[in-house]
Amino acid sequence: MSDPQLYTVGWICAIATESVAARAFLDEEHDGPSHVAQHDNNSYVLGKIGRHNVVIAVLPDGEYGTTSAAVVAQGLIHSFPNVRIGLMVGIGGGTPSSKHDIRLGDVVVSSPHGGKGGVFQYDFSKTIQNVAFQETGFLAQPPMVLRTAISSLKSTYELRGHHLADEVERALKCIKKRKKYARPAPARDKLYKPGAVHPIAANSYDDTCDIAYLVARDDRDEEDDDPAIHYGLIASGNQLMKDTRIRDKLVIDKGVLCFEIEAAGLMNHFPCLIIRGICDYSDSHKNKEWQGFSAMMAAAYARDLLRQIPPNKVEAERPISEALHAIKHKIDRLQQTTAATSADRRTDKIERWLRPPNPSTNANHARKLHHEGTGVWLLEHPVFQDYTTMLDHLAKRNGRLILSFFFDFSDEAKKTVDGMLRSFVLQLYQGETDSARALDASFQAHRDGRDQPSTKALSDTLFTMLAAQEQVVIVLDALDESTSRDELLRWIKDTVSRQGLSPIQLICTSRPERDFQFDMPSLMGEENSLALDKQSVNVDIRSYITAQLSERRDFRDKRLSPEIRDEIQRKVGDGADGMFRWAFCQLDSLARCRHEAAIVDALASLPPDLAVTYRRMIESIPTELKIDAMRLLQFLVHVERPLTLAEAKEVIATQIENEPRRFDVKRRLYRDADVLDYCPSLVTIVHATDDELHLAHFSVKEYLLRENKFNIINASSSITSTCLTYLTDIKGSHPGIKQDFPMARCAAEIWTRYAVFAQASKDVARAIVNFLENEETFQRWACLYQPDRAWDRDPGLPRGSQLYYVCYEGLVEPARGLIAQGADVVARGGECGNALQAASLRGHQEIIRLLLNKGADVNAQGGLFGNALQAASWKGYQDIVVLLLKKGADVNAQGGEYGNALQAASWKGHQEIVVLLLNKGADMNAQGGFFGNALQAASWKGYQDIVVLLLKKGADVNAQCGEFGNALQAASSEGHQEIVILLLNKGADVNAQCGFFGNALQAASWKGY
Repeated sequence: MSDPQLYTVGWICAIATESVAARAFLDEEHDGPSHVAQHDNNSYVLGKIGRHNVVIAVLPDGEYGTTSAAVVAQGLIHSFPNVRIGLMVGIGGGTPSSKHDIRLGDVVVSSPHGGKGGVFQYDFSKTIQNVAFQETGFLAQPPMVLRTAISSLKSTYELRGHHLADEVERALKCIKKRKKYARPAPARDKLYKPGAVHPIAANSYDDTCDIAYLVARDDRDEEDDDPAIHYGLIASGNQLMKDTRIRDKLVIDKGVLCFEIEAAGLMNHFPCLIIRGICDYSDSHKNKEWQGFSAMMAAAYARDLLRQIPPNKVEAERPISEALHAIKHKIDRLQQTTAATSADRRTDKIERWLRPPNPSTNANHARKLHHEGTGVWLLEHPVFQDYTTMLDHLAKRNGRLILSFFFDFSDEAKKTVDGMLRSFVLQLYQGETDSARALDASFQAHRDGRDQPSTKALSDTLFTMLAAQEQVVIVLDALDESTSRDELLRWIKDTVSRQGLSPIQLICTSRPERDFQFDMPSLMGEENSLALDKQSVNVDIRSYITAQLSERRDFRDKRLSPEIRDEIQRKVGDGADGMFRWAFCQLDSLARCRHEAAIVDALASLPPDLAVTYRRMIESIPTELKIDAMRLLQFLVHVERPLTLAEAKEVIATQIENEPRRFDVKRRLYRDADVLDYCPSLVTIVHATDDELHLAHFSVKEYLLRENKFNIINASSSITSTCLTYLTDIKGSHPGIKQDFPMARCAAEIWTRYAVFAQASKDVARAIVNFLENEETFQRWACLYQPDRAWDRDPGLPRGSQLYYVCYEGLVEPARGLIAQGADVVARGGECGNALQAASLRGHQEIIRLLLNKGADVNAQGGLFGNALQAASWKGYQDIVVLLLKKGADVNAQGGEYGNALQAASWKGHQEIVVLLLNKGADMNAQGGFFGNALQAASWKGYQDIVVLLLKKGADVNAQCGEFGNALQAASSEGHQEIVILLLNKGADVNAQCGFFGNALQAASWKGY
């Protein structure tokens, strides 16, 4: 099998005819690729032309247009990351004119013309006569090395002529069905006058069109190349051009030589040259007679062109994958703050004063969840392309002029205009622009931050700061998740109409809700108010469903029949109607089905909308969990902030349904993740500084608020009763309110908001007052709510090891205080071994820096994970891994359950960290821990990309060690068939005896694989 890294030229074809022609001109054909990217569904032909290794990809059968081309191109560059130049080679419609004698079989090569890079994108509403076109995008030029080669080849053809027709004749010998690809008789090349319309029902234009409509043309003479090569502008859209009037208008106005339907999907994401053999004249007289020969001519020219280019010129080009990465960063810039946090103490004071929400957390979460290969249609949208062109322009002048904010229903600070304004003024301030003085003045006016600014004061400050900018882009995402919509719309109106501001470009996104559908077009302009294309979204949803059926263990282990898989893809994919949340919920429900009959029944009665979906989810909650689940959902609908997982577990452990009401410590869940069993698909765990429980989607909250048991009157009674029971019980049973009761403060917050609805008795209210009287003491030690009881229970911890728990919780200021009081930063003990390992496991980077600066041993051994590097690698905290390595962590240190850092990262599937550790000298064959080595860990968990990487780096495929004996047995025991095949192809011994199961056959047989 061929190594994808060896191929530097990417060649894309739209149809099988073009692919056959391309293969016929390969000097040699290679074996297929050894592996491709995980979500790449393309098929490839590999070979060589001259001294270049070429990969040929063809669009899926029956799929055409810019979107399909872009998806194929993305798959190609993910699977062949070293591809540096691209070609789109195939057929197109010619545009004959008095200036250009274009005939069937000729070749058109994209070349700059009229200020365009060789290809421009247009669109038109219909493909019949008498309709208008609209130019919708400016597309990038092909790489310089290709343009230089074109110039060289063009001069050669001028001097000596070309011999492409002869090359086609020789190449035909490689094709069995060569008649389709041979040149038709010259009499079969007929050009009709623009007014001639070919009837749709006719099979060919010869039997229907009057000969009077034919255009008379002289034969080409001996000085003319025949077929001829033309250089100029190619027009690309998503539908075939069949209208001669529009065709001729574009010829006159733009100088177009050819029409086609794929290039626009490539040029800005796959920099390439477009080469088209002319098979028709872009009119209604379509036939396929010339397609084969025209494809052969285009391929012949492409081969001549590649032979002009020295390999070192190609190697000097940047890989296209890097270019695509740069394009994706344009989207990232819409979702990121535009300046790094300044270390200046005054900036820190300003930030502490404003306490603004951080929009980057939403952007990072979105990138983490993004399904590879989706969203391509958005990149191609003409308005988006114009927008990114403008961003490029701004970036060259000043990269700090993009402000972004993400409204988020699950984050109190991100629901309001006030939070948005605080974020914007800090973003501008951190940009170190001249406008920073306005915020400094506001800070001083508010008694150096002792007073908080009003929303109006923040808005006035922001407008003052914006007035000092030359041009600003403001991105507002998810307007519908704002709880202050009227105020937000007033602010937008004020912004777009305010005098004295430099140009402000505003981009907003929202669900199509009435407020915004009614007001936004009048504010932004009808032409700037766009609806997402549901069909394009549905394509992305189907891609996601296909991947889930292949990758999600709940489906993979069921070994679904092809018929069931097809039914799921059809019913869930086609039924989504552009709503990903609906499709996600149906997949989640199907994944929990225990047998095929249940899946069939579920597919037969899919809910029509989200409301019915959520009702069924609630009905499906097990009876023994339902009471607690309802109460937990009530909390999540109405609390001012998300619940921490520790608080959620306290809610469940508090019993108010039966007498006596009490808080039962023994009903605390063992594992945080078990909270999700109470409300599957309705809630989710978000990993932030602390793990938090949120409603899974804002539509969940909308639905629950419409249900009687979740309205404010009914829910507040239950919430308040829970809080009062909790506070009263811990006050009476646990004098002094021990710090291991995490919901104590939360309960007080909620009670003060909802007590009025509960009509609590004076006696119970007095208990709350008593609690609040101790608030100062409670606040001082609330950060240590885990320790006291834990220290007593854990004999492995020395007395006074509060520092361990503070570091585990990520509490920076208490950690500093304890260290200042003499806490031992190198003390050992506890499940995590020491404070540094605890902080590394939880991802608390600031605490890690503090501990290391205070003398913590970066290589200290002990605990479940052995050392800090292994803990961070297991959790996937790449920044912390980099920090620990920089501070001297031993990349090959052994210890703990997982053996070493490389094995821990491989077991959890953190490929970026695996690569990082290998680059820092990690021994991929090091043995130790439960799994024995990294290859066995990755094989057992099914991380094929990591298995491929380790084998490529020299991992021993037959190494014997660990619980499962070897990698083949580990993969066989979990049914990872692709990895089993890969290991066998790499020489794994199928009969090796070792490990828990004895051999691979026994391992696979044990679970029925």
